[in-house]
Amino acid sequence: HWGYMVAGEFQRGSHRGGGKYVNALQRDRVRALQLMNRALELTAGESSTTEVADFYLDFARIIIQYSGYSQTWRLQYLTDLALLPDYEPGHGYDYGSGTRGAPVDSEGRPVFYQVSASFPTAASDGERWRWLLENAAELNPDLNSHVKYTLATFLHGQFGVQTLSTYSHFFARSRSEPDKDSLKEELSPYEVHTLTDNQTLARLAIGVKRFHLPDEFNYITLFKQILQSPDKGYADDAARNLAGIYENRRLYDQAVDYWGQYKKFNSSHARQAMDQILDNWGVFEPVAIQPAGRIPSVEYRFRNGAQVNFKAYLIRMDNLLKDVKTYIQSTPWRLDRRKVEINNIGWRLVHENQTRYIGKKTADWDLELDPDNRHWDRRVTVKVPESLSRAGAYLLVARMRNGNTARIIIWVSDTTIIKKPLNKQVLYYVADAVNGQPLGNTTVDFFGYRTERIKGTKRYRILHENFSRQTDRDGQIILNPAEIKNNYRWLTTVSTNNRLAYLGFSGIWYPNYYDREYNQTKTFVMTDRPVYRPRQKVRFKLWVRQAKYDKADTSAYAGQRFNVIVYNPKSEQIYSRSIQADAYGGLEGEFDIPADAPLGVYRISHGSGIVYGGNTFRVEEYKKPEFEVKVDAPGEPVKLGEKITAVIKANYYFGSPVTAATVKYKVYRVREDDRWYPSFYWDWFYGPGYWWYGYDYSWYPGWVDWGCKRPVWSWWPRHSNRPPEIVADGEVKIGQDGTVRIEIDTQLAKLIHPDTDHRYTISAEVRDQSRRTIVGQGHVLVARQPFKVYAWTDRGHYRVGDTVAAGFKAQTLAQKPVQAKGLLKLLRITYKHNAPRETEVARWNLDTDTQGHAAIQIQASRAGQYRLSYQLTDKKSHIIEGGYIFTVRGEGDDGTRYRFAKIELVPDKQDYAPGEHVRLMINTDYPGAAVVLFVRPANGIYLPPKIIQMTGKSTVAEIEISQKDMPNFFVEAITVYEGKVHTETREIIVPPEKRVLKVNIEPAKKAYRPGEKAGFKIKLTDYSGEPFQGTAVMTVYDRALEYISGGSNVPEIRRFFWKWRRQHYTRTESNLARRFYNLIKKNETPMRNIGVFGHLMTQDITAGKEADSGEIVKEESARSDMAPAPAEFKAAAKPAALKKARSAGLDDKEGGRRQQEPIDGSAAAPDLVKPHVRTKFADTAYWAGTIRTDAEGMAEVDFDMPENLTGWKVMVWSMGHGTKVGQGSAEVVTRKDLILRLQAPRFFVETDEVVLSANVHNYLKNKKTARV
Repeated sequence: HWGYMVAGEFQRGSHRGGGKYVNALQRDRVRALQLMNRALELTAGESSTTEVADFYLDFARIIIQYSGYSQTWRLQYLTDLALLPDYEPGHGYDYGSGTRGAPVDSEGRPVFYQVSASFPTAASDGERWRWLLENAAELNPDLNSHVKYTLATFLHGQFGVQTLSTYSHFFARSRSEPDKDSLKEELSPYEVHTLTDNQTLARLAIGVKRFHLPDEFNYITLFKQILQSPDKGYADDAARNLAGIYENRRLYDQAVDYWGQYKKFNSSHARQAMDQILDNWGVFEPVAIQPAGRIPSVEYRFRNGAQVNFKAYLIRMDNLLKDVKTYIQSTPWRLDRRKVEINNIGWRLVHENQTRYIGKKTADWDLELDPDNRHWDRRVTVKVPESLSRAGAYLLVARMRNGNTARIIIWVSDTTIIKKPLNKQVLYYVADAVNGQPLGNTTVDFFGYRTERIKGTKRYRILHENFSRQTDRDGQIILNPAEIKNNYRWLTTVSTNNRLAYLGFSGIWYPNYYDREYNQTKTFVMTDRPVYRPRQKVRFKLWVRQAKYDKADTSAYAGQRFNVIVYNPKSEQIYSRSIQADAYGGLEGEFDIPADAPLGVYRISHGSGIVYGGNTFRVEEYKKPEFEVKVDAPGEPVKLGEKITAVIKANYYFGSPVTAATVKYKVYRVREDDRWYPSFYWDWFYGPGYWWYGYDYSWYPGWVDWGCKRPVWSWWPRHSNRPPEIVADGEVKIGQDGTVRIEIDTQLAKLIHPDTDHRYTISAEVRDQSRRTIVGQGHVLVARQPFKVYAWTDRGHYRVGDTVAAGFKAQTLAQKPVQAKGLLKLLRITYKHNAPRETEVARWNLDTDTQGHAAIQIQASRAGQYRLSYQLTDKKSHIIEGGYIFTVRGEGDDGTRYRFAKIELVPDKQDYAPGEHVRLMINTDYPGAAVVLFVRPANGIYLPPKIIQMTGKSTVAEIEISQKDMPNFFVEAITVYEGKVHTETREIIVPPEKRVLKVNIEPAKKAYRPGEKAGFKIKLTDYSGEPFQGTAVMTVYDRALEYISGGSNVPEIRRFFWKWRRQHYTRTESNLARRFYNLIKKNETPMRNIGVFGHLMTQDITAGKEADSGEIVKEESARSDMAPAPAEFKAAAKPAALKKARSAGLDDKEGGRRQQEPIDGSAAAPDLVKPHVRTKFADTAYWAGTIRTDAEGMAEVDFDMPENLTGWKVMVWSMGHGTKVGQGSAEVVTRKDLILRLQAPRFFVETDEVVLSANVHNYLKNKKTARV
């Protein structure tokens, strides 16, 4: 259903040689319906009713095949069979629209399609479809079950609970007490098991809704009728569908009944499904390595079973490693990878049945279970016997009584091996896995192999090597290429002192460490606008500059000649000229784009070959958009659980509303992150919060409410985020004021995510009378609380006697300041049994100002860990607390009495200058830990580390700063305890010299008449605010061009020249990083999830083994707060199709007027004012390649505005010696109050019939008469 328009003709499918890509889907659909409708007319009087009935079914199938679940909204419209739609450009108007929920009416109720009296009288395609189905059954009663099944499956696809499957893990609570409130819909409207047969919970176009199903449209009723019908042609499908429906509703007993009826049709399938529901099942959840000396635990998920037996067997890992080495040393002619697999030991033991590695039984016990009588899953945390706390690997086997068998590996470790790449070396670090102490003077064995093919044969030669090394006193071994080859795969083993640990097989990488210094010569290119047409003039300016931190205030390339070159999209040179640089290294010029220039992206640079830089612009045959689309959210964030209204606005660029258009909108929901950090000068370089000292203390009571989260650091691994959840999708006509109001109900988000804020994004596509589609977006913020209080300190840590400068900010989720009365408390933190206790030290009355700010200075008089608690009360009596935890260090204070994150790196200042020292506070949450500290790692490559032996939980390391550290470097620390490797990285900020200018643009007016003289004042100031004398470039272009280009084509000048930073990411290999999963033997049936909600559980249980008997200790559960959830949404006005223009012209019923009729409806037109025809149009209103500021940093420009009615983007870039740079922007408009716009299609060819329209806009207070 696609092709190309070539010379005005459509060629279906692929086409060599280009052409305009178009979509034919809707045209093909309508044409198919036209032909079927013509055939329908020919069936009148047909004697063979069975053939006519079959034809009706075919016709119905054609209608529905273009309206599957993702496009069912089309069925609510009536396709005009007299008008064949044109080919749609590109992929079509609806391409990428995704899956919409079932359509709703103007009241937000689901649309049910009735059976019309006849095909011609149907009000929608849905009614046409129903008429065809019903008449097929009337003509041929044998088709009754077929028709009913077709309708039932359609309704099920529209309104079944499986429509929620993309976020199924939220539509039943993770923990639900059996039978409690199960029938109270008002308490559990989103729990599928509470649905009755005449109810459903489905995703509609307006969001998720629970509603009743009329009998005629109740898919459960229809399936039951089919099952009970004497015609058994669809009985098997009906029984299978009913079983699946009740499985999805978590009503498993009802599902069993229908699987039982399905059994007569497919015994094997039915028996398997029934077994999953009725039999006793269990499965292990994934588990990580656990530390020796602690009682290991594992999670076990079960269904129905009342007792499970556990047996544990020691795995002979020493024998396995020995056999692997022996096999490799035997030099087989071809390596069997399965025989050298040592990391998937569970597969070898269970799937390959290599029982020779299974040793003695170490534990055997029974555990009583409490299954859910509804056949729902439960999960128990099993604490295994103490015999499994000794280091080693164990095979744990769980045999459910009268049920299945599950297996998993329990790995208990006492030794860790860590591998890190150094500069042309490799580091191995060996430590105790429990307390993290380095294992000095420990023997480490290295065994490696590689394969090489014997030339001229199919055989391979296996080469192997082995050697041993002793760790130094700090547990380190550093090897170079002469000692360990990088073309071998190596197994590293520690097997002394009753320890056994291994890492590998893995390769060796010898990287080159390169600590780059910033010294670049760059070319910054500006053009007068981002996009052009053929035959237009391009004006440009290039600055060739050297960017170096210690560079003097000079311009190295002043007076030199450069050859400026422009290339077209075919990489053909279309312009070349030698230009002499001015005093600032500037190259200025212009050229005309040829009339036959190819469309696409052009590149402009110079041909010196030694200077980095250049830029692009586009050449397009464009028609500028005349209006823009915005979405306005409420001024204040809305409270979670309330209904909110967003307004879609379409306005012409000269400011007036679009009054005749269709709006397609979607509403998405994502979790909103409320991170905010006070602004400092270097935010533009390093990002907001680059200096943030605090850590996320989610373990501290109340921190999730009053604490401030850390920034998401650039070196953290990126996890794929869940896609935004579509909560509403609709199409409506725009209002006379150019707006559409959308109501969003956030009650569902409150039920599912009460502990997070939300962002609802409204995406709107507006298609006006000119058939132009413009897209806009807006956001609605939904907050848990009216505002948030942020707190911070000016330093990372303090010493007794220092002054603590604390700052506070109160603002809404939309970052609007809150002025409020405040009470600040300083609380000393002590711990008892690891639980914090707070003692008030001092308090102050401290109010926020009009900007929501507050600040205080406090003398640090005593060592300790402290919390600032700042409680604000706003004018509406909302009480909100913010807080911050910091440390004051004293003489001999080692932090033993405090709690920290697993490992922390806290510098004492925001940034540093050469010659200063970083006082880096290193904290761990394990007393006496050993910390491996890497200073200045880069790009995942390290220098040899320093081993820091903690005496308590906290210490300070000093690092000297040099000029080569600009603009940043990294430190990374590793510590090991309790069977885990804890890693932390910190960026140390060493800002470059301050080479940034501030550019202020002040227009004389914000709005001008067409052709009016405009004036602008430009002021340049340096970093300290002093006037700056330099040069500048200014352009003023039509802002609508940025919709075509996607924004400015000129990069931000500060970032272009000065935003360079060292990069680093953690690279670590460790034997403690393994995870183990449930194991089954060949041909064993696993425990499966039942239905779309089958993975949900009723409760989590902690079960321990005390005195050799299993016992349930605790019942608790927690659910993830990361995934998205749908939200209920009330519909706006009922969607309506675009009105179609007649081929011969417009009449008054279609929004136009008769030729001689005045627009105010009077009988005759009065004398009219002679109109002014605007002719002086331009895309660039002004360009100045060289503007010099005076000693006061000032410059003034003035020029006549073009006669376009639009908004204008004003851009100014500035340059000074020493590559001191800055930029600024402003916007102005040109407008009139009475406008006539002529409108024609953007594309048409000879013999086409087109619609020419005239749009008259009157924005005066009085009515006016116009003649078109």
